[in-house]
Amino acid sequence: MLNTIHLQTFLAVVETGSYSAAAERLHLSQPAVSNHIRALEAQLDQVRLFRRVGQQMLPTHAGEELVAVAREMLELATRAEEHIRSLRGQIGGRVMIGCTPAGAEALLSRILKAFHERHPAVSLAVSVALPEILLDRLARQHIHIALIEEKQSPRSWIVQLLGSEPLELIAPRTHEITHRGLITPDALRHLPLIMPLNGSVARRLIEERLRSGKPARTDINIALETDSAAAAIEAVRNGIGMAFVPRSCLAHHPDVSIVPVDGLNLQQEWFALRAREQTTSRAVQEMFAFLTGPDVRTILHHTGIQSPLENKTPGKTAKTERRRA
Repeated sequence: MLNTIHLQTFLAVVETGSYSAAAERLHLSQPAVSNHIRALEAQLDQVRLFRRVGQQMLPTHAGEELVAVAREMLELATRAEEHIRSLRGQIGGRVMIGCTPAGAEALLSRILKAFHERHPAVSLAVSVALPEILLDRLARQHIHIALIEEKQSPRSWIVQLLGSEPLELIAPRTHEITHRGLITPDALRHLPLIMPLNGSVARRLIEERLRSGKPARTDINIALETDSAAAAIEAVRNGIGMAFVPRSCLAHHPDVSIVPVDGLNLQQEWFALRAREQTTSRAVQEMFAFLTGPDVRTILHHTGIQSPLENKTPGKTAKTERRRA
């Protein structure tokens, strides 16, 4: 009988490409990972599961054949565990969440804390990457849920808009531009800007709005590129330039100021995605329901992110009051 812990280690090496990265992900030592792989190979008549190519460990043909089976066996084991826990009224299992750098900082910390308090038996794992990487991991079932900034086709995924918030231009509080009041986009001409990485949703949005300004198209002087809101704020504090960051990231940074730009309404949206599968575990279902439920709407509201359902609440209340009348 194949050992599920060995299979979990095997998949971690497949997904990370190295024993050391797999060890870090699983909170094991590198020798422990090596021992797990050797034990698995011994159970399979000493067949080699990996080959080294440069700095990477890639699966052999036999290893590739084992990947789908290993995932299926671990999924069945997880479901069995969840079923037994559910008999005791407890939800357990493992949920792997992928999010963008800004999403990790703006959304996840409070959300995961609240979810863990409700479902302490659910193990959570977070992977931070760019949207295209997260979508690939979601398609390959390396993660269960993705939080990204761009809406995807509902034919491929179950998609839920969590909310939106403004992208604010910030500068050091001592910068002279913070004393001008409302400025025009053209006032940013040649000033150093800290921008999201090229190809990101936020980058496209900012460039489109800046370059469509009148009376003149704004030249963009990029001093630094980063998809991390924390890194962008730190760069602003150190005088590298000005940055567009989500408003929810600015609560604890009194040494930077928001610079209002006339006609520049930039809204950052957040979407939750999961695969359209009937075999989704109870833990994943609970996490997705939690993300799209009232508790998370309250958390997002307190951080300055407006849920699309917030505007519907007054209407529902009004209807209720009319029925009572």
